Amino acid sequence: MSPSRDDEESFDFEGALTELEEITGRLDRQDIGLDEAIALFERGIARLAAANRWLDRAAGRVEELIETSSGKLATRPLEPAPGGSDDAAG
Repeated sequence: MSPSRDDEESFDFEGALTELEEITGRLDRQDIGLDEAIALFERGIARLAAANRWLDRAAGRVEELIETSSGKLATRPLEPAPGGSDDAAG
């Protein structure tokens, strides 16, 4: 099931990160049951996927301001840094 356009526009990235931190903190505790741990893990994966989709859309909107040969300012899509990696897990 894909998120609706309204869900995408109202997505709270910082809130998702905070929730992911809370989820990982709860998963680190040893006093939770297996059912709760699985539910938390599933929720964390869903929030992570939503955050990644938001970041992908945000990256597509970022533009670089450049000066043309005639001296006018123009924008173009921002190119990734050379040698950059999409995989932060390394």
